[in-house]
Amino acid sequence: MKSWGVLIVGLVLGLAAGLVYTWVISPPEYYDTYPPLLDKAYRADWIQMTALAYGAEGNWNRTQLRLQGLAEAEIRPIVAAVLEQAVAAGRPIVVLQRLAELATFYGVDTPAVRIYGGKAAVAPTPQRLPSLTPSAVPATATPVPPTATASPTPRPTLTAIIPISPSQPLVAVRIVSQTLTCETQPYITVSLMLSHTITVRRKEQIEWLPLPGREIWLLWEDGADRAVTGFKPENGLGVADFAVEAGHVYKLYLDIPQGVPLSTIQVEPCAVDEGKGWVSRLLVLLEE
Repeated sequence: MKSWGVLIVGLVLGLAAGLVYTWVISPPEYYDTYPPLLDKAYRADWIQMTALAYGAEGNWNRTQLRLQGLAEAEIRPIVAAVLEQAVAAGRPIVVLQRLAELATFYGVDTPAVRIYGGKAAVAPTPQRLPSLTPSAVPATATPVPPTATASPTPRPTLTAIIPISPSQPLVAVRIVSQTLTCETQPYITVSLMLSHTITVRRKEQIEWLPLPGREIWLLWEDGADRAVTGFKPENGLGVADFAVEAGHVYKLYLDIPQGVPLSTIQVEPCAVDEGKGWVSRLLVLLEE
């Protein structure tokens, strides 16, 4: 074999041995690396953890340092997903607002961002307003067995005068029905309807229309939660629902969490099968 042939074989064998040593026997280990240099999967984990940390801590400067150098196009879908997961998990409203603030900064525009992306809400101390005058006292609902439901016979339990905005007149809102069920995980569902008069064959008829885009508030001893009717269209355009917990007394408000609540609700065990189920409620509110 000629000398140049031996040289080429030696170079190939040396290169192969170097690659085996570098990739298999003793691969390089990176530490304290810059986040943009991570693999895509690890960058996604880093962004997700950073978003969760901001939701818990609210430290904006630290969050921006952690995300520095990462592409906004890569950050955007991950932050949006973190917010949606937090909403589905029922995280505290302050956490949802921080995540919505972070998502807004990176250009995310989703229903969750529009709902929770406003000014951080602090549960106010309910105060009686002169314009809120209840006409009836809501009766305490009696827990029902798992298979029974309360009859949704229209019977107002409370009428309140609610100011929708400074430029709009006051409107009357009342609870016209309440349906009780026994569930393992308790919930409170509100269906907001508008009483509308139509003329059919020269006769006036009253029609109920769902009202989407309205805020429903629940306040309890140490917290608050907000939902918007129609946020889940598959449940109904006028429907908003809340996951609740036993041991709390909830106050229900429409549009503004102040004044006299529309209803005060305590999550109670079912009368039958006590300890294994909790009373859940479907309230139908009628705006006239």
